[in-house]
Amino acid sequence: MKKTTLSRHIIRNVLLFCIALFLVTFSVYYYFTRNTIRETTRENAIFLANNTVNRIEQVLTPAEKIPEIVAKMLESAFLSKDSLIPFLKSMLSINKNVYGSIIAYEPDYFPEQGMYFAPYVCRQGDTIHSVVLGDKNYEYFYMDWYQIPKMTNAPYWSEPYFDEGGGNVLMTTYSVPFYTYKDGKRTFSGIVTVDISLEWLTEIMSQVKILNTGYAFLLSRNGVIITHPNKDYVMNQTIFTIAKENNQPAMRETGRNMIQGKSNFESAGFRSKWKAGKLWINYAALPSSHWSIGVIYPDDEMFASLHKINIILLILILVGLSMLSFVIYKIVNKLTSPLKHFAASARLIAAGNFNVHLPEIKTEDEMKELHNSFSFMQKELGDYIVTLKDTTTAKEKIESELRIAKEIQMSMIPHIFPPFPDLPQIDVFAVLKSAKEVGGDLYDFFVIDGNKFCFAIGDVSGKGVPASLFMAVTRTLVRSISDKESSPSVIVGTLNKSISLNNESSMFVTFFLGVLDLSNGELKYTNAGHNPPVIIKKNKEAVMFDKTKFIPVGLFEDFDYGQSSIQLEPGDKIFLYTDGVSEAENSESELFGDGTIMDIIGRNVTAPPRELIHKMEEGISAHVNGFAQSDDITMMTIVYNG
Repeated sequence: MKKTTLSRHIIRNVLLFCIALFLVTFSVYYYFTRNTIRETTRENAIFLANNTVNRIEQVLTPAEKIPEIVAKMLESAFLSKDSLIPFLKSMLSINKNVYGSIIAYEPDYFPEQGMYFAPYVCRQGDTIHSVVLGDKNYEYFYMDWYQIPKMTNAPYWSEPYFDEGGGNVLMTTYSVPFYTYKDGKRTFSGIVTVDISLEWLTEIMSQVKILNTGYAFLLSRNGVIITHPNKDYVMNQTIFTIAKENNQPAMRETGRNMIQGKSNFESAGFRSKWKAGKLWINYAALPSSHWSIGVIYPDDEMFASLHKINIILLILILVGLSMLSFVIYKIVNKLTSPLKHFAASARLIAAGNFNVHLPEIKTEDEMKELHNSFSFMQKELGDYIVTLKDTTTAKEKIESELRIAKEIQMSMIPHIFPPFPDLPQIDVFAVLKSAKEVGGDLYDFFVIDGNKFCFAIGDVSGKGVPASLFMAVTRTLVRSISDKESSPSVIVGTLNKSISLNNESSMFVTFFLGVLDLSNGELKYTNAGHNPPVIIKKNKEAVMFDKTKFIPVGLFEDFDYGQSSIQLEPGDKIFLYTDGVSEAENSESELFGDGTIMDIIGRNVTAPPRELIHKMEEGISAHVNGFAQSDDITMMTIVYNG
């Protein structure tokens, strides 16, 4: 692994924090500045669109008044047939924004004029030209500007068109129906129109300046492109045909919103072949004609100033971080240089040189405290080594004594098997495993009067040396008392009195003692608070002895112990154990338990004593799975052969 110095570690962490802080600050600044620019642009876009709408409406709205006034004059018969053209010329000379006007009558309205009669005047250069329209090549009463207001009985702004045969220019027409009274009945008589040339409209739209390459365009009520910087689109495309050709559903949705008269400032959601990059659009409706104006804002130009500022800020941040790194390196290197000397001294101290020279520190700061701590550590380590040597010597002496004590303890219990080669009536095997160097479990067996087999098993309260001494006393007393008595209750009762006397440590021992008459198989026993043994009958039935009602030995001096008896048949076995077997724990704190003991015995009822105990040891080992035990484990199996 690559070595990293403390100074580099500090510099790296400080720089990482500073970078994170700069990034967060920069991100917050960028976010709010971008939103501010977008909001400012939105407000400007709305103002620009509304201003352009107002400029257009200033032309269209007054133009609407002209045919409405003329229609009322015709209905009131104020104008005669011969005065129509002079009147229209006069009206046109006054209204400079009107390109032309027509009064188109219903077919055969004037029989003497024939089927067609539509006086029309229009501008041609500086003069006003007049003509009466209508023939087979120009049947005006089939055109939209005539048919729609006639059918709807309402004024109508036509879609932009090229008026062939009339003004011969690209225009839009505002049509108003007029009526006259014949035979007292108000009937439709014709249409009065004003034609607005779109040349002035193109000029107004071209004056809309948006950033560097932004532009404005105008849509009719059906989505036809009326004005656009790309002349090929004008009157040749609708916003929907362009959206279809370029497979841009977002453009189609924007077009729907525009022809529905909605207003909004939004991300365009589509790309333009005419202007690359992300776009923003603001659109607004023209109330009079139901057209819609759209203003395109290039995203890169809208945020160009922000991008320039961002680049400058990033450069400043990089320069600042570089300078900060240099300053931090110098400061940290100066402050931490004594640490290298302390590290070298620490290695020498670790090698055992407790008198190594420490670097001199003149400042009264943390380095001075570190120097004092190292000096104190040198002294304490020296003292500790001296104490450790004494402690190690004492510990080795204690461990040696404990090993000797364990050897003495193990020598006190029978450990040669088979123990009675000359007594074929009996077979015994037992094990004792101490949880510590010495323990408090015990087992013992011996012959009384030549034909009585006495055996015992016990578990002293507590662990270690006190328990082992108590165990030794118990074993010695049992043998001493058994020299004079063969009754289990008497032996246990006498043992209890002897142990209880002057038992200042309040220790006790659970104890099971049995005396088996080898001549007839009668077993007399006393259980003083110990785990009940298991009797395994020759017919392979294994059952536990009844639980005892007697208390452990050593608690009350005058306690009266009784005894019980059972009859053993040749081949019967008795399995005795301490609670270290049933309470053996695994890492999940699960106990081995009496149930598991009975299961193992049930699978090995015919096994000889040694094999049965080995099977039980295997079961315990598998259960604890290496988990350290806190209690001694003692087991003994006796077979009566008759």
